[in-house]
Amino acid sequence: MDNIFTFMDKILPLLSTLLGAFITYYVTVLSKKNEIKVNAQTKARDEYWIPCSMAISNLQKKITELSKDESYYVTFQGENSCELETVELLEYLRADKRVFFYERARNILSLLEKNIQDYENAVDRDVQSLINDFRKYYYTMLHNFSVYINNNCTDCAIALRKTLPQEIKTALLTHKGIVWYGQVVNVDFIRGDYDLSNTFSTNMSYSSDDFYFDVWCQIKEGYKQRNEFALDPEQELGLDVLDFENENIGKFAGILNQSIKAKNYQTEYTKIFETLSLLQSEILNNIDKATLL
Repeated sequence: MDNIFTFMDKILPLLSTLLGAFITYYVTVLSKKNEIKVNAQTKARDEYWIPCSMAISNLQKKITELSKDESYYVTFQGENSCELETVELLEYLRADKRVFFYERARNILSLLEKNIQDYENAVDRDVQSLINDFRKYYYTMLHNFSVYINNNCTDCAIALRKTLPQEIKTALLTHKGIVWYGQVVNVDFIRGDYDLSNTFSTNMSYSSDDFYFDVWCQIKEGYKQRNEFALDPEQELGLDVLDFENENIGKFAGILNQSIKAKNYQTEYTKIFETLSLLQSEILNNIDKATLL
């Protein structure tokens, strides 16, 4: 029995020392982990979350700035848009930045990107659809053009102004029609198979001037005569096409503009604002939790 007490007297101090060392180690490691966690949160807060929140605010302000009234849709790509502010915000989806956000914030930001793209795609589809309709109507109109009939043409091809897609997009976003006159900048008339030897074309160019506004409109309004421009036969044909267009395009221009005014993107548009607001709330909540009072 004495031996047991003697052994206990020797082992207890050793156990106490080991236990104390373990507790000290555990507390030190835990403290270090908490310090690393706090430092990581502080870094994420100061370098990523706060700038991200500011980027959200910048986008919201730009949307407000561009919104003329409640019926005006803002675009996030292209001319007169929020593209710069949108790119600034979506930069936080990059691999080297997204790692500093919690999973919920990353998911909301990804959803915002999807909602914006869905909205832009819907508008772009309608732009292309309207261009296709315009081409179809214009081809049908040209089939009744005397030059087309007298030359036994079997088909035709038209080239459009490069600015037309943006004009249509702006019209869709503002619920306003556009001027469809003068949007065609060249016509190829085709006889039989499509071959260069079986085609003849207009020339709707005039030096550096705009052929429609600076030549045709000047003649149409009586400011100048055709012979004052010294036009070649292809340019003369171009004027004839524009004369025929002026007399007939109104038949379908109204249909196209009614189609523009009937388009509605409110569902897609609302999703963007709801997601943007949700993202701001999530980011601000993370910032508040990481702020030491």
